[in-house]
Amino acid sequence: MPMALKGKVATALLTDVGQVRDNNEDAIAEDGDIGLLILADGMGGYNAGEIASGIATATVLDVVRREWPKLKHGQVDGESGYSVESLLLRQALENAHTTIYQVAQSQPQCAGMGTTAVVCLLYDDRLSIAYAGDSRLYRLRGGKLEQITRDHSLVEELVARGHYSREDAMQLVRRNIVTRALGVEPTVEVDLIEEGVEPGDVVLLCSDGLTDMIDDEGIRLTLVQFADNLNTAAEMLVRKANERGGRDNVSVVLARVDAAFPHKRPWYERLIEWF
Repeated sequence: MPMALKGKVATALLTDVGQVRDNNEDAIAEDGDIGLLILADGMGGYNAGEIASGIATATVLDVVRREWPKLKHGQVDGESGYSVESLLLRQALENAHTTIYQVAQSQPQCAGMGTTAVVCLLYDDRLSIAYAGDSRLYRLRGGKLEQITRDHSLVEELVARGHYSREDAMQLVRRNIVTRALGVEPTVEVDLIEEGVEPGDVVLLCSDGLTDMIDDEGIRLTLVQFADNLNTAAEMLVRKANERGGRDNVSVVLARVDAAFPHKRPWYERLIEWF
């Protein structure tokens, strides 16, 4: 099993309804023992968005907690090239997708519901990320903020195809049109990303209720200023989004790496490498 994260990774989670919406369709969750962080941004009429994001977070927690002890940690899948931990995240999001889609098809009041989702696992000095939609994951390292995920959105698709510059696309195309989400189509493609982590790194998962209100530089400055107090950092990010209009629900999940947490392999595994 990977090294326990207690005392090595600090976290803070905060979600807010914003200044315009009547209900909060975002959902956030964590399992600190595993190093699992989850953020989902629901969509759909009535309260269906809340249902979709709630199903997503509950399903991911259930699947990862159930399968985590069974994993052969440190192994890489020969076919995909991804770690077994990353593939578990994909499985969890695909399971969530199937459940949401089935509920949306069978319950008229939930028709058309779906949710974006970004989830990650911190383990063995690594970060596994799985996501679908435009909820983002950023990393602050050495004062530099980097968006690790790439939005599954119409804006990104048009920019990638060369139809617009990013500046023009942001002005001319509706930002909130996503090209992938859990539960909307019969199938969904979940993207995986794997990164190393270092002491001092701050990881941010957020819904577009934050990034539509605050640009990356504003996020960076806030994280740099309050990196030592993640609860304050989360509160300030949400407050600034609301001060700028709070047009959507806003959610942030923060994790700071305070110490290395490499996988401690048994002595006989290390001995094999010598032969």
